[in-house]
Amino acid sequence: MASVITVDFEKWKAQQAAAGKPVVLDEFVFAYVPDLDPALAINRDEKLPAESHIVHRQAVNKTGLASENAVAYSVTLGTEAGHFDFNWIGLINKASGIIGMITHASTQKKIKTANGLQGNVLTRSFLLEFDGAAKETAITTTAETWQIDFTARLSGIDEMQRLINADSYGEAAFFGDGFSVVRSGDQYTVKKGLAYVGGLRGELVFDQTLNRLRDTRVYADFSYQGNLVSQWKTVVRVTTANDLKNYIDAAGYPHYVFAVAGVDGHGDVMDLRIKGSLNDRDISAIHQEIDSMKREYATQQALESGLHGKQSKGDYATNAALTVVSENANSRLAKNQHGADILNKNEFVKNIGLVETVERARNAVPNDRKINGKSLLSDINLMAGDVGACHQTTYMTALPDRHYSGPFSCGRENGWAKGVSIGVGGDTGQIWIDADAQLHTRFLNANGAVEQKMTMGIPIGATIEWHSAAPIPAGYEPNEGRSFRAADYPELAKIFPDLKLPDDRGLFKRGLDRGRGLDSGRSLGSVQGDAIRNITGSLGNPTIESGSNASGAFSYRYKAGGRAAGAGGGVVSWTFDASRVVPTANENRPVNKSVIYITRVK
Repeated sequence: MASVITVDFEKWKAQQAAAGKPVVLDEFVFAYVPDLDPALAINRDEKLPAESHIVHRQAVNKTGLASENAVAYSVTLGTEAGHFDFNWIGLINKASGIIGMITHASTQKKIKTANGLQGNVLTRSFLLEFDGAAKETAITTTAETWQIDFTARLSGIDEMQRLINADSYGEAAFFGDGFSVVRSGDQYTVKKGLAYVGGLRGELVFDQTLNRLRDTRVYADFSYQGNLVSQWKTVVRVTTANDLKNYIDAAGYPHYVFAVAGVDGHGDVMDLRIKGSLNDRDISAIHQEIDSMKREYATQQALESGLHGKQSKGDYATNAALTVVSENANSRLAKNQHGADILNKNEFVKNIGLVETVERARNAVPNDRKINGKSLLSDINLMAGDVGACHQTTYMTALPDRHYSGPFSCGRENGWAKGVSIGVGGDTGQIWIDADAQLHTRFLNANGAVEQKMTMGIPIGATIEWHSAAPIPAGYEPNEGRSFRAADYPELAKIFPDLKLPDDRGLFKRGLDRGRGLDSGRSLGSVQGDAIRNITGSLGNPTIESGSNASGAFSYRYKAGGRAAGAGGGVVSWTFDASRVVPTANENRPVNKSVIYITRVK
């Protein structure tokens, strides 16, 4: 279906405005034009169809103001109108015959009530939009005043359908891998698919990509949106938040949300989707219940056949008699079992009053047991030597060549504050902390020292040089001006509150002056442009007799003119070349070496 505003209308509208007259469109014209293709563009110079093709004319029933620049015209064809087919609709000024707007549509039937046949009712509305439409048409009534019942009716139908869907699919329902969140490094893909959220049926048409998620949830956000003259549809969005509830946006559209995945602090994904409709879930639950209750039972016929094959017919004790015999037997103990047939020995000990005695016996220590010659018949004091433990502190006079050995050490001899040895005999690991709080580690075996290292702590936010093409170690980032999140790097955010690492690429480092007077007026982190020392030279009046009168960066060339000295017959040319005094290049720089500056971030 295609629609246009005609060229004739634009001219006529201008004439009306110039004359101070309102623009009035007051009649709808319906026609059937053979071989009309509604998919083709309409010629804006198109006129009214031939009178033989016009099937119905009717006055505009309602006009309404949609906005300052848009007005609506509506006509209702009641059951008294018909029978006819139409595929052409025009909105005209009846007095002048000027066509304001034309629509080409697929062929439609209008049937009137007659001979017991119920006719149909058709409503057609045109929205005419141009600058100053409200003023020029003098329409002041808003369209809502005559469309409110119609809109409320449709809204009620939409809400009823949403609730019906919610009865079938619950709060949310997802199918297959639709809306599943898949992680690949720091990139997360939300898979396309169909789902119901809050009773709204929506489809994510394409996969969506999210980046660098931590400690958050991924939500499917569904809302049913449209307006007076548009097709309504479910708008599907994917968003992230810690906790998102159903809400109404600024335009008044309700949004229904559901968390499809959770992402923890390590970036790992937990699927939170609910699969299938309520019926699907009920059937699945029933299957699980049946599977958990499966047992093999003998049929009555099989049971009777088995008993007849094992037991002959005759007189047998009744169940009551067997019960009496069983109870009588259960109340007696076999003599030759010596108490072994007592089922609950704890209750037996309790009933005969031996609980305390048994507890004392259980916790008793044999009187012949000793520790380092000390009897355990009463409380004793044990020293470290009694149990083979070392003294709390072992003082050592030296650590020759750092070949320290022993479980603990205190003192400041040879600069060592404390050490710990882990292991016994051949292989021993050792940890020392020296007086400068530096950590040293060593591994020893029976043949002596194998490996020794000193570990130095680098605080978060500190920058070091990286001289290798190997990957930058974990916990460090290059100083390339990258931004970061305080939630991911809380300690780093204290050092760089602007949440951005320095950008040190291509720059030399210079120590902050801090009062020395060599580079005053600088702030920490400021970038200083390049500069060179002043290059000077001097010029004089050269002659062949006097020789060179240039110094520094200047040089000269004198060409004699063939006249007497001092007569002014020579030619002098001057040149300036800084390379005669200092090394030159396309930039000012000191002797340097290229490195990568990296900062500890975690």
